Amino acid sequence: MKDAQNVKCGFDRSVPVGRRPALLVIDFQRGFTEPDLCPLASDCSAAVDATAQLIKDFRGLGPLIFTINGYAENLSDMGRWGEKCSSLAQLVRGTPPCELDPRLGYSAEHDTIVQKTQASAFFGTHLSGMLAAAGCDMLMIAGCTTSGCVRASANDAMAHGYPPFVVRDCVADRTAAQHESNLIDIHSKYGEVITLDDALSITTDLRG
Repeated sequence: MKDAQNVKCGFDRSVPVGRRPALLVIDFQRGFTEPDLCPLASDCSAAVDATAQLIKDFRGLGPLIFTINGYAENLSDMGRWGEKCSSLAQLVRGTPPCELDPRLGYSAEHDTIVQKTQASAFFGTHLSGMLAAAGCDMLMIAGCTTSGCVRASANDAMAHGYPPFVVRDCVADRTAAQHESNLIDIHSKYGEVITLDDALSITTDLRG
């Protein structure tokens, strides 16, 4: 349900389901999903398991893209984000925190990994061009964190012309308050927030 005040302000519409989707799984890497490995991590188990189910159902329908947030060993490509978050220095490419969570069922043969250094999956990457080349007209989004990289990517997805459908059961954050408030904002202003059951119904319909 959309926020009543946002509806009053004119954020009162919904974007339609497209016919050529892509699935973007944002930063479900061990540095964010294993609390014993990295201070950036939280218990995302329920969302990771739900995402694995969505991945299995979605594969073959459109591009399946995973992002990993990571940096060079000398952190020279981090920019200034590290001034806000010292723990980002633990996300060095080629180390365990930058490995995808193995529960997702990533397929090196069929899926794509996009390396990123900032919150949005679109910033400094070829993601928009990949989606354009595949003729995509909607973007399902899973991953973490809801208030950080998921929200930033959802905002940029709409700006690039790929309406985002954030799957509620497949995204996670460090606190329930951050998670819920950002889902409300995304659903009101920048895209659609749907359940896993909604997402599975969409994939079934698209397969015809």
